[in-house]
Amino acid sequence: MGIRRWEHLTGRGAPAPALLNDDGQYRPAPRFVEWLMGLPDGWVTDPELELTLAEQLTALGNGVVPHQAVHALGALHRAHVVEGGLAP
Repeated sequence: MGIRRWEHLTGRGAPAPALLNDDGQYRPAPRFVEWLMGLPDGWVTDPELELTLAEQLTALGNGVVPHQAVHALGALHRAHVVEGGLAP
């Protein structure tokens, strides 16, 4: 249900969630991770970037989910400016 809702909210269909590696094991598909994070299609997975699958997953794993960052910054702003500062 969450996947369908995110597809509706983003207007983009979910990419395949996993890829099969050379050892026959499943690993997360970078395009799916990119999509889950709400990043534009190709933000990390564009072939012109010439990143390997491992590099793509590393970049995504070290990245920030934009919607989460906006929420966190808003909460910090409210706590500091609106409510008069952060509690010790």
